[in-house]
Parts: sequence; C-alpha cells; structure tokens
Amino acid sequence: MSVLLVCPYCSFSKKLSEKKIPAAAKMAVCPHCHQKFPLSRGEKSGVGPREKPPEMLESDTLKSPPDSDAETDGIPWEKRDDLGLLNGIFLTLKKALFEPGVLFRSRNYPDGFNEPLAFGLLVGGLGDMLAFFWPVILFSFGILPFGDSVFRHLTGIWLFLTLMVRIPLAVILNMFFYSGILHLMLRMVRGGKGGYQSTFRVVAYSQAALAWNIIPFVGSWIATVWKLVIQVIGLHEIHHISYTRVMVAFLLPVFIFFALIIIAMGLLLMLLF
Repeated sequence: MSVLLVCPYCSFSKKLSEKKIPAAAKMAVCPHCHQKFPLSRGEKSGVGPREKPPEMLESDTLKSPPDSDAETDGIPWEKRDDLGLLNGIFLTLKKALFEPGVLFRSRNYPDGFNEPLAFGLLVGGLGDMLAFFWPVILFSFGILPFGDSVFRHLTGIWLFLTLMVRIPLAVILNMFFYSGILHLMLRMVRGGKGGYQSTFRVVAYSQAALAWNIIPFVGSWIATVWKLVIQVIGLHEIHHISYTRVMVAFLLPVFIFFALIIIAMGLLLMLLF
C-alpha cells in the first residue's frame, strides 16, 4: 500500500510506498520549499493535481533511504574523490546525456563555480578539439574539399596555440558569457530563482553533449541539439520553473533581434521618406 504525501506549502506531491516510510517518522521535509509538515498516513494513494519528485522523510534523527533515481546523490563528478576520476567523469557524462532531469534534481550542490567550471572545461575542451581535429585529419588525407584556404597556413605553432590556448579560453568565456545572457532571459520571464550560479551549473554540465563530436561531420549537429535539450531540462529542474518559461527564455533573443531589425528598418524608412 502507498500513501500520497502533499506539501501544504508548495503543493508538491508524491506517491510513496509505506514500506519506505520509517515507523518512527512523524514529519516530512519538502525538498523544494524545505518546509516541514506533519506526516499523515491516513490518505490512500491517488493521482494528485501536480505529481512531483519524491520527498525526503525524516524523524527526530532518522531519514529514509533515497529513491532509486538517486535524487539526493549529487553529481558524480563532484564525488570523484570517492568514485575515482574516470568513474566520476563517465557517470556524469552518462547522467548528463541520458538522465539530465535526475542529474539536476539533486539538492547536494556545493557553492562556487569551481566544480562545474572544471568539468565544462575538461569535457567541452575535448569535444571542441574533436570537432577541430576531424576536418584537419580529412584535409591531411586530401579528402576535405576547399580546405586549402582554411588549413594550409596551419603550422605546428598555430596548431599548438589553438589546442592549448584558444580552445580552452573560448570554452571558458563561452560558458560565462552564454550563462549570463541565458540567466538574463530567464529573469525576464520571471525565472532564474536559483541564481546565476545555478544557470552556470546547467550550462557547464551540458558540455557533456560535445562528446557526440566524436562522430565526424554530423557529430557537431547532434551535439548542438543535445546540448539544448540538456539545458532546457536542467533549467526546468534547477530553477523549478515550467518548460514554457524556459522555452520562452531561449526564444527571447530571437524576438529581440527581429524587433531591433524592424525598428532599424522603420528608422531608415523615416529618414528616406
């Protein structure tokens, strides 16, 4: 048998098996608004108006084990001291690519930019290097047409500077600048409740999509679309806003761009006529 737990403060709800509720548990804690409320076992399970992620139960000193989706487990990359470096990278890539909702649903986020920045730089840099290397390799074998104008001046020193300086610097600047623009758009649609740091976290871990650059030519297209999907899901989870607001935030720069073009054309016509 299961019970339906509903937070009286923010209305988040979850069906939970009675077996997962400790016998001594008297209070529940909503992980979204962090409010405590009395645990009632009298209601049978049902489909509430707004199904949400599972609650964490607590008694005076006892908490129930987390659900199978490991909502409170945090991000593997940030636990690499316990999991190992390679295992932390692999598990984070796996979650970011195929379970972004679970990845960004965690509440165990450390403060600061260091951890997401390090992951974004590592994975994003390697992904951009893959995207850069494929045309260079194809050009060296004479397969890539029209490559002379782009790659014929690429000497050893320029190749070294591109790989060691330009690509890492471009990845870092892109993450901070893009996160700033995206967070501004979120604030314009009354989102971004988690702050700029949360938006940056989503952008940094979405660099995992660049792993698709391992596929020649089409990999970069797949990576671009996949990255947007991760960001949409991640922003929805980490800021607790609707998908509609997230999509509007992404489309706002397009609307602003066309609005500026229309205004500029109007001003030009006024000057001409």
